[in-house]
Amino acid sequence: MTRKFKKGGYTAILSVIVIAAVVVLNMIIGRLPEKVRQWDMSSSQIYTLGKTTNDLVKGLDKDVTIYVVGDPSAVDKRITSFVKRYEDLSSHVKVETLDSVLHPDQVSKLKATDDSLFVSCEANNKTEAVPFSSIIKMDQASYYSSGQIKETEFDGEGQLTSAISHVTNDVEKKIYVTEGHKEATFGATVSDMLKKSNLTVAPLNLLTGGSIPKDCELLLMNAPESDLAADEKKMVSDYLSGGGNVMILAGYSETDRPNLNEIINEFGLNLENGLAADTKNFYQNNPYYIFPTFPAGNELTQGTDAKSASLVLQSGAMTQLTTLPQGVEVTPFMETSEGGMLVTADKQTKGTYLLGAVAKKTMDSGASRLTVLTTPSLIDEGVNTSFTNLNNMNIFMNAVTANYPDVTNVSIPSKSLDVGYNTVTKGGLWGVIFVLVIPALTLGTGLVIWLKRRRL
Repeated sequence: MTRKFKKGGYTAILSVIVIAAVVVLNMIIGRLPEKVRQWDMSSSQIYTLGKTTNDLVKGLDKDVTIYVVGDPSAVDKRITSFVKRYEDLSSHVKVETLDSVLHPDQVSKLKATDDSLFVSCEANNKTEAVPFSSIIKMDQASYYSSGQIKETEFDGEGQLTSAISHVTNDVEKKIYVTEGHKEATFGATVSDMLKKSNLTVAPLNLLTGGSIPKDCELLLMNAPESDLAADEKKMVSDYLSGGGNVMILAGYSETDRPNLNEIINEFGLNLENGLAADTKNFYQNNPYYIFPTFPAGNELTQGTDAKSASLVLQSGAMTQLTTLPQGVEVTPFMETSEGGMLVTADKQTKGTYLLGAVAKKTMDSGASRLTVLTTPSLIDEGVNTSFTNLNNMNIFMNAVTANYPDVTNVSIPSKSLDVGYNTVTKGGLWGVIFVLVIPALTLGTGLVIWLKRRRL
């Protein structure tokens, strides 16, 4: 055997070993969870699943299949990578790619739609389709103004977690929302969040309807400007006496609402005549723009981000009665700081005022629940779209779902896709360092190296 042949044999064997090692390494990496193979480096953490999703998926006892329906070469890689994270959480979740170009017959058989995530649970015989357009949201207005479509939000977790909850649960609840008192309408964000928790909204005019439906498990009043009629007051009182649940976003009104306040008084609370202000926790030098405080340990504030805050505007104020009615227990969950103030036309009264509270009344016939928020701006569309990091919607959804013992708040807000730039608003010393010092050091170092090389 010649030396040249031996050398070639060693090279061939080494090449085979390297190739085999690469193949084995790829196989090992391919079996690693998606979160290990691809780190979430996105600015808004669009691939990171929160506690709500983790609790739901890890607690599944039924198999769920998520079909990625579409042309695999055209499906956004952010969606495919994101979906695989659900499969990593539970053995009950399986992700499959369904090529709508090569296998349109399979798409038709499943009754799925192209360019969507199709979620199926055979045990419940339920399915849910999530269009890709509902996951990666676009600003259509920018197309008409600039000719370019701008991506604004990624709602993968919110849409997919809601779909999984829907197909694995048989629970579907309805909220009856009163009308006829100049109530405010729900914005798109609130409607979307309620839908994600499998809650449907039905309007109810107490006067024309004549009664509260028997299937009503939550009656909601959203910022009624005028008072309830005497007949309406009796309907609501009787409903609560029978063990019903009522939620009132009362707000401030220049019109007296004695009948509404009387219902609230029956549960140990009182709407004050005036606006709430806070001289300690406020936004942009406006004491009527309040950052509320939250008593520790309350179920309605669970899951809120400690790094963010809530913001309410032009809020009414509420106090607890000195002597509570028999069987009533009041639990505040949102209030002003000790720098709070009640402002009326003729005076200002300092104190800590309630902005949100839950009152439970125990009776021989059962228990009823009244949730009162003095600030409808908590769910104002303008506030929540302008300040996307607020806890407002999470608190509202916790307050709603707490009325249903078999409903969990799985409403997850979408995440912004806006690009964040690192800017220094006030230069000062940093401006001098980055504008003068660092460029000067760079030029000086380059000059020294150049001079040394010239001497060589």
